[in-house]
Amino acid sequence: MKYPLVLVALLVPVLLHAEPLQVSIDCPEWVAARKQDNYQNSLAWIQGFVAAYNQYEYAGSDANGVLGTHDDNAVAKWMDNYCQENTSSNPREAIESLIDQRKHVKNACPTRRQSGRPCPQEKEAEKPAINE
Repeated sequence: MKYPLVLVALLVPVLLHAEPLQVSIDCPEWVAARKQDNYQNSLAWIQGFVAAYNQYEYAGSDANGVLGTHDDNAVAKWMDNYCQENTSSNPREAIESLIDQRKHVKNACPTRRQSGRPCPQEKEAEKPAINE
């Protein structure tokens, strides 16, 4: 019992003086961070947002989820393009827009069959590459 308390006592001062992560809150900040090659925290936040969506909402069959890729550069380039077209937007709106474009929507079976058999599985449409 004594060792965990000692560990906590040693870690608390370090954690209290830690720098907060800098994450872009709007598109102009994203563009500035990209120019300074200081966008990794924002990209990690974006990928975390998508990972949460993939875990709890994504209904498609792609193993890589709604983005279809784990390539950091592809996601960053998509954000660059989005922010150039939507300068007053922010990373959250950007990634929500991407999710809306690429999510798989499952349609409900329009009528319950009397036989009790389930509706046939619908095929998921092919997703274009993220930067097409």
